[in-house]
Amino acid sequence: MRIGDFARLGQVSVRMLRHYESLGLLLPDDVDRFTGRRSYSVSQLSRLNRIMALNALGIPLRKLAEMLDSDLDTDQLAEMLRLRRHQLRADREDIAAKLADVEFRLALIERKKSMEHLDCIVKNLPAERILGSTIVLGEPPFDSSQIGPLFRDAAQQIVAADGEPSTGVGLYTDDGHGGTAVTCGYRCSEPEQLQSRPECAGLSVTTLPACTAATVVHEGPTSQITAGWQHLTQWCSDQGFELSGPCREVYLETGDGSDDPADQAGWVIELQQPIVRTREAH
Repeated sequence: MRIGDFARLGQVSVRMLRHYESLGLLLPDDVDRFTGRRSYSVSQLSRLNRIMALNALGIPLRKLAEMLDSDLDTDQLAEMLRLRRHQLRADREDIAAKLADVEFRLALIERKKSMEHLDCIVKNLPAERILGSTIVLGEPPFDSSQIGPLFRDAAQQIVAADGEPSTGVGLYTDDGHGGTAVTCGYRCSEPEQLQSRPECAGLSVTTLPACTAATVVHEGPTSQITAGWQHLTQWCSDQGFELSGPCREVYLETGDGSDDPADQAGWVIELQQPIVRTREAH
């Protein structure tokens, strides 16, 4: 049959058939020596289908030429497909990370619009003690995936020691070496006594001193909380305040504590930034 008919039957373009021919993948059944007109036979459809199927799996066409004309056994093919699977999974993770970054930046834009009317207020915070643990992360923006488990581990240890973890508090401190020390703990009664129990051997008591702080309430996933901090920091600057001391996050409502942004729509977190006034507001 003519090349155009064969192309329609195989659901491939004439141009692609010519490309397969140039690579030696699928040669015409006959070429008219006077006109150069190419024709194919129905029996060549199986080879065409195999070329298209293997290429769709990501196997390069030039590699296919070797495979189709050699005795490639199933073990070799399986190994090639395993490698391809690994590559596709890596590509999927890369795309997911890029998509998350796009979603995050869109959220920043949307949150910025809605934050024009948010109320930042100044509070006098009393000294308090929290029972938890600390981890040092890299320079911002850092991977926050370890923060959720740190809170869960602390809560489980407090409960195991017959304590009752109340509100979760996160403390973010510059470690002096370019990293950020993150303390994740809970307000609870008699934290020193609980900390002395063997069930809480991995926890320590952190004292948060009394301070004056600028605060704002963030509602929604922690993945969008950066916009809240940017808004609060800008507000402090506009009001003539200087940031003074580690910032804090007080988790007022967290549902079941899930790390999945889809489950954090109802989260309520108060952002607290210790401040001192250095000049009059703009």
